[in-house]
Amino acid sequence: MRVVVWREFKETLRDRSLPSAVFSVLAFLGMLCVTTVKLPISVESLIFYLAPCLGILVGFGLSVRFVREKQEGTVETLLCTPITLRELWLGKVMSITAPSHIVSVVSTLALIGLRGYTVDVLMTVYLAIVVPVVIASAIGLLGLLYYILGMKQIRMLNYIVFFTLFATLYLTVRRLSSPTIFTWYNMCIVLTSSLVIFCLTYYLIVHLSKEKIITTIS
Repeated sequence: MRVVVWREFKETLRDRSLPSAVFSVLAFLGMLCVTTVKLPISVESLIFYLAPCLGILVGFGLSVRFVREKQEGTVETLLCTPITLRELWLGKVMSITAPSHIVSVVSTLALIGLRGYTVDVLMTVYLAIVVPVVIASAIGLLGLLYYILGMKQIRMLNYIVFFTLFATLYLTVRRLSSPTIFTWYNMCIVLTSSLVIFCLTYYLIVHLSKEKIITTIS
């Protein structure tokens, strides 16, 4: 399993989608800084909403790795090896989540630092533990859908995810000036919900047949 994760991680770092995903985040943060330079921003809202959104945005850009293997037909070859579908999926999810989480946290902390804010213990725990779980649950679910859908359905799904992400970012920016009640209880709810989604996706992946994936390749 470690070999699969390490191989996927190295390929993710070499993926040409990573620089474009990072550039998208930097461009968004640049526009955010310019448009809100004279407006008060709630640091709680910034961390609670923006950090996971940025991570999922980067992860969505990197999740093209799931689709590329179907387009090139390499997923069929991988499924014929001793590597199980569970290991392949989990390796990709972990390798995509790691850089997505790093970009998300660094970007959020940089924005907080530029605004002269500080973070407390609750915010640190949220960024270190909850945010990567949220990202992993979203990428894991997206990877499952990429496996079971055909290429035409995947293109439609990408449009839906793209517009949903930017609509969410727009609503998030509108909430940045509003105070957010950031408590341990709220954090536990987000963490529990994300873990439930991840575990359900893992269960579905374990029971997904390789033949089902191969039939969707075109």
